[in-house]
Amino acid sequence: MFQKLNPEIVKKTISIIIETFSENEEQINNLNVFPVPDGDTGTNMLLTLKSIDEEINKIKNYNLKNISESVSFGGLMGARGNSGVILSQILKGFFDIIMQQEDIDLEVLKQALASSKEMAYSSVQNPTEGTMLTTIKDIHQALLDVVNGNKNGLNYKKLLNQLIKETEKSVTRTTYLLPVLKQADVVDAGAKGILVILQGLKRAMEELNMVDENINLKDKGSKAAKFKTPGKQPLPSRETYKQLGQLNVSADIKYTYCTELIVKGENINVERLKDNIESYGDSAMVVGNERVVKIHVHTNHPHKVLKRAIREGSLHEIQINNMVEQSKQAKIIEGESKLPQIKKVALVAVANGEGLVEIFKSIGVDYIISGGQTMNPSTYDMVKAINNMEAESIIILPNNKNIIATAKQCKRIVKKEVEIIPTETIVQGISSVLSFNQDLDIDENVFNMTEAVKAVKSGEITQAVRDANLLVGEIKKGEYIGLNDGKVRVISDNLVDATLDLVRDMIKGQEEVITFYAGLDLKKEEMNAIREKVKQHFTNLEVEFHQGGQPLYPVIFSIE
Repeated sequence: MFQKLNPEIVKKTISIIIETFSENEEQINNLNVFPVPDGDTGTNMLLTLKSIDEEINKIKNYNLKNISESVSFGGLMGARGNSGVILSQILKGFFDIIMQQEDIDLEVLKQALASSKEMAYSSVQNPTEGTMLTTIKDIHQALLDVVNGNKNGLNYKKLLNQLIKETEKSVTRTTYLLPVLKQADVVDAGAKGILVILQGLKRAMEELNMVDENINLKDKGSKAAKFKTPGKQPLPSRETYKQLGQLNVSADIKYTYCTELIVKGENINVERLKDNIESYGDSAMVVGNERVVKIHVHTNHPHKVLKRAIREGSLHEIQINNMVEQSKQAKIIEGESKLPQIKKVALVAVANGEGLVEIFKSIGVDYIISGGQTMNPSTYDMVKAINNMEAESIIILPNNKNIIATAKQCKRIVKKEVEIIPTETIVQGISSVLSFNQDLDIDENVFNMTEAVKAVKSGEITQAVRDANLLVGEIKKGEYIGLNDGKVRVISDNLVDATLDLVRDMIKGQEEVITFYAGLDLKKEEMNAIREKVKQHFTNLEVEFHQGGQPLYPVIFSIE
């Protein structure tokens, strides 16, 4: 069948599938369990399909192999969010088998769907039933049942109709397989997306009057290759840098890192800041006023200096120099070639909001990928960022639970060494970066940064995008909801009250600092009201405010 499709038929088929999906995008987005403005399953899957369309349009020679490769590559590089990544793996598994064939019979389809199922499940660390994973497994089983139940033959349309019928049942079952779906009275959004893709294919076959052929039901001895999950690509060999040689280092250097920076904020308590900074080392200098402060200190813990300083405002012109290393460099004989300017470890973070971007840059992040709630970056976006970095190793901070899967997929593609800190919120990302130390190796940094994530509590305030009935209570569209580490904990018709209630719910008694990041739509009077009420009710807490500029979430905060 597919061998006989001409370029126009292929393009129009993809176009109709995308058109069908676009018509259902909002409905799929609204299937999000929690009524928060980041239910972007439909959007992520649609953008993944559009990336496939772009690759299809680049084909010059339309044959089964080239079409398969384009679908696989387009899905892989365009994947966004958990749903987009899983969809890309489903397609890759399927077309890895298809591209090796001269024609498609039922034996090939069986192997291709088995490959899809295996690839999809292997892409998720802890596979959960009642999701799109279950649905692709059910589709594979449905094909096996069709083969066993049709001894007299069937055509493509009949096969597709039966698979759609079983997929509809699978989607309905997801509600009862996952308690959270049943509580919210919705089906799984990703599973629904798979169904819509099949419905789009059926619509294309009907609208384009495709020639309908019978499929061979018997095993013709098809030589489809067995599916193998590709491993991580080996790292390319690197040039061996010239060794500095065995040099004596002065034992007089007690504190390794010369740390300098400027802090800009409001109402900075210079004396209190100076006392704290002096406790971290020697040669301390903290001078300035309530708006701008210059810090210089020799310390063994530069991350502590940064973590303390950011409580006062935004950080600028950060310089951390290893004085031991500088001592070595000073003894290199004149005329010896210089080392290439390649960083040992570089940081890449995902963020959205002018203030948040500036904060990440000010604390040492090398590359910011634009994205976050409702606008997850694609695999291609991350691959491009990594390939642009002049660094031996890269650490990625996704800062959103729906971006972690994309980061992991990116890690499997690139040739550089990449590690991922599984940050699910912006404040986890900030805390993690503040524990980074450029002079440690990547393994030590990953450990320290991951531990920092565990030590911070994340709070977020947003507005419900639809009515919902959760364990916390009934939620009406437009009400403010407070989330602690992604779970809805409070409901209120008032932003300030919702924030105070969430803080109260998260405080356990040992916390010291609460740091707020004001969103794009947070009014100044609301910010002042939050500040005053938190100070009034939690007198032992230090309260800090920064401009984050993030959309959709007027308030996010950390408690440490």
